[in-house]
Amino acid sequence: MNFWEIVSSELEYKNIDRKELAAKAGFNVSNISKGIRENNIPSADTAYKIATVLGVSVEYLVTGIPAHNSDKALSSEIQLFHKYRSILKKIDKLNKNEIEGIELLLDKLAE
Repeated sequence: MNFWEIVSSELEYKNIDRKELAAKAGFNVSNISKGIRENNIPSADTAYKIATVLGVSVEYLVTGIPAHNSDKALSSEIQLFHKYRSILKKIDKLNKNEIEGIELLLDKLAE
């Protein structure tokens, strides 16, 4: 994955949109769109701000390789999230009782 694909994955995982990322990082959301469109890695200071907002290292955003233990744990969680994303979206539409029923079923199956 390239820089912006990793950023997009992190945004989806953390349920943050581009506008919120831009606001927290202190730049215009159009910079993100331009970076994605042109497939450019941003300047070091912008990449650092994005990484800080997302709670990952710049190295991870640039290479896709977790640099620190926290990146490695997050990378594993993100991989699981993407693997089961379609299931999670369906579960998110259920009511509390239905979700509790699924949790009980999963607990039984995991025994």
